[in-house]
Amino acid sequence: MRLRIVLPKVNPEAITVPTRCAYADCGGRTFHLRQAVAKPLRDTVYQEVQVHRYQCLRCKRTFRVYPDGASRAQTSQRVKGLAVMLYLLGLSYGATSLALEALGVYLCKSRVYDAVQEAAQRVPGLKRDQVFAGVKTPALGGDLTSVKCKGEWLPLGITVDSISGLALTIDALPAEDSKALKEWIEPIATSVGAQVLVSDDADGFKTVADEVGVQHQICKAHVLRNTEALIERYQPLVARDADGSLQAIGVSPQQAAADLTRVARTRQESTTGAGS
Repeated sequence: MRLRIVLPKVNPEAITVPTRCAYADCGGRTFHLRQAVAKPLRDTVYQEVQVHRYQCLRCKRTFRVYPDGASRAQTSQRVKGLAVMLYLLGLSYGATSLALEALGVYLCKSRVYDAVQEAAQRVPGLKRDQVFAGVKTPALGGDLTSVKCKGEWLPLGITVDSISGLALTIDALPAEDSKALKEWIEPIATSVGAQVLVSDDADGFKTVADEVGVQHQICKAHVLRNTEALIERYQPLVARDADGSLQAIGVSPQQAAADLTRVARTRQESTTGAGS
């Protein structure tokens, strides 16, 4: 998949002289530049631009003319375009707000929503699903993490195509319980046609897989870590067969220790690629 991103630019020097009165009931074509005023702007580059205030010589009313990339809104067209781009690439409204803040410009998630809706009105049929319309994968990977934002930990959910490694979505989650996980995973799994949900061994993901109707598979990294922990735990126990369980099944401590060693070797080979 290849995306060509073209964001609106902000050019403070590009102010077009009006050729028609801004008021629809006037139609005047002659204007007087009354003044240039400073306008605060929420943008990644400019914090302020100059706006020209004209007076129509026919109706005597005044109106403002803005430079390229600016309007009556406090936020520049560039930032709005960036917000729409991040949303279409899979970020939620909240995650888009966090990403913009990290870039040095704050836009609350409600304003992100407004920017997306505004763009959708201008571009009929604009939907986030269309960005990944061609992405289909039988194995959908899901994982949870947290980032610290303004002193509070924010849970994030990340989905990937487990076959190619392509990141599909990054979403801020209201919680990490089974209900929240299902509301997050189900529409994505349906969109990509997933048959398997690959995750860690948390019970929440197992429950979601059952409810969504896909198989559940623990990711290789967690299998390896769990295997390593079990080997470390059981090696000293099998050496002395403290509870007599090995004797009960007719396995000597030496044989059990050798089996654990073989499992450890298999684990190491699967990590390094040897013996494949």
